[in-house]
Amino acid sequence: MNLILGQGIAGTVLALTLLRRGKPVVVIDDGHRSASSTVAAGLWNPIVFRRINKSWMADELILSLDEFYRSAEELLQVKFYHPIPLWRIHSSDLENVLWTEKMDDPEFASYLDRSVHNSAYRFPTFEFETGIVNHAGYLDVDSFLTHSRKYFDSLGIMRIEHFSLPENVSEFQCLEIEGQRPERVIDCTGHLAAAGHLFGYLPFALAKGELLTIKCPGLELRKIFNAGFFLLPLGNDEYRVGATFEWDELDNFPTEKAKSELLVKFQKWINLPFDIVDHKAGVRPAVQDRRPLIGRHPEVENLYLFNGMGTKGVMLAPLMAHQLAAYIFEGEPLLEEADIVRFSKYFKPEKSV
Repeated sequence: MNLILGQGIAGTVLALTLLRRGKPVVVIDDGHRSASSTVAAGLWNPIVFRRINKSWMADELILSLDEFYRSAEELLQVKFYHPIPLWRIHSSDLENVLWTEKMDDPEFASYLDRSVHNSAYRFPTFEFETGIVNHAGYLDVDSFLTHSRKYFDSLGIMRIEHFSLPENVSEFQCLEIEGQRPERVIDCTGHLAAAGHLFGYLPFALAKGELLTIKCPGLELRKIFNAGFFLLPLGNDEYRVGATFEWDELDNFPTEKAKSELLVKFQKWINLPFDIVDHKAGVRPAVQDRRPLIGRHPEVENLYLFNGMGTKGVMLAPLMAHQLAAYIFEGEPLLEEADIVRFSKYFKPEKSV
């Protein structure tokens, strides 16, 4: 049995991936009390706006996420995958020049387009030009997690309880779940892994993020809006506004400071009445080198990590789950940039007693 700890985006995608391979799985989660996934906007975007480059492995990731989430929708019989263009408001003349140059590059041709300001949208005149990013979109994370949990429960493999890994290797070797020793344990607990003994040596760079959900009749935005913040249309006049970054106060409590920051950005562009529907906060499991953390523990042969996807969990998780499954069951090598082996120098083996 493969024991998956955590049913956020990472744990859910990995569990579905293993089940597709016919592997026995049990998923344990604390009811999402600590999951950053439950407050994630669910966005994916293949373009990094600094210097207008494709994000790491964008081509492969877009293909993988499209196949995975469409298959998951078919399996779960619910709609939660929403590919929609992203409308980027350029921040400078230089960005506009770079955008134009990249549009002529075959590597970027399918991703970048020009856009014309639509006066039907309630936006002011833009100082600089704008562009469209194709192959972007969002996942309705709450729907994806909720319906996946119901599916896992229907299979009898979902456990709602608090669970944490033992503090040392010897205790881990005696680990049992319902009287059974798992063949493998895969830690998908996000930022909680950074505080644990077994994976705490890894260079996490945790960041708190906050989001607002607002209701703004009359805006009628049909694309993801990006101008140093994002505005995501959810339907029924509701929009998600995000996001903030905080590296010191790492908790799940929404703050007035972050709300004010987001409202200032929103009201710079939108002059329409609105109501705040929701305000959430969570801690992102980011990493110093901005790459995922996947692989086997250096000392415990049957303990694995599937983590470190930061703000890009929706985009990264399907391909990384495939990578980890192929590594475990077929002996395929992991991507060097994602394998936790790259941080072996930080690991200190337990001393023998």
